[in-house]
Amino acid sequence: MTTFAAAERARLADLLLEKGPHAPTLCGGWSTRDLAAHLWLRESRPDAFAALFIPPLSRHLDRLTADTKRRDYAEVVREWAAGPSALNPMRAADRHVNAAEHFIHLEDVRRGESSTGGSLPAPRPFSPDEEDALYRSLRRMAPLFLRKSAAPVVLQGPGRAPVTVTRGAVALRAPVTVTGEVGELLLWASGRDAVHVEIDGDASAAVRTAL
Repeated sequence: MTTFAAAERARLADLLLEKGPHAPTLCGGWSTRDLAAHLWLRESRPDAFAALFIPPLSRHLDRLTADTKRRDYAEVVREWAAGPSALNPMRAADRHVNAAEHFIHLEDVRRGESSTGGSLPAPRPFSPDEEDALYRSLRRMAPLFLRKSAAPVVLQGPGRAPVTVTRGAVALRAPVTVTGEVGELLLWASGRDAVHVEIDGDASAAVRTAL
């Protein structure tokens, strides 16, 4: 059975090829070429993956990124779309590690033009199983994304138990409640503003820190 992470990988690869290397994304000034290089390096070069979390290795990551961006864009996308090799530890962890990663970056590309004055697309429809996968990702990732918040943050999706993040928050402060589809909540928690959510409370107390 195809996992949500694998299905989103295929959709994202198709979208990257459709958009070409120069399309805008929601990733802080990145083009689709920048995003494709990030995806390929993160999965194909363990040294690059480590450099994402170890600041002294940032220059090494910069060199690897520059080298990857000089390659043929479509080739990089297709290599990444094929998935991790059999000996790559990411292969076994794909469904858990990449469900949120692939969904968020697909929406970064899909909604990229909204960052340059285009209209914001409506949320995509998902099957119940896909909604479940997104909800699991939200429960796992929200405490990391919102760990610096100064007040409790309550994420409320339709028909779902709320995901409440209190780590580091001042308990006496009124909670910030964010309502929307599960995927929209995951995008918002990861720092994206091109989303369809409603916020009740002091939004400045909800500090979003993308990994």
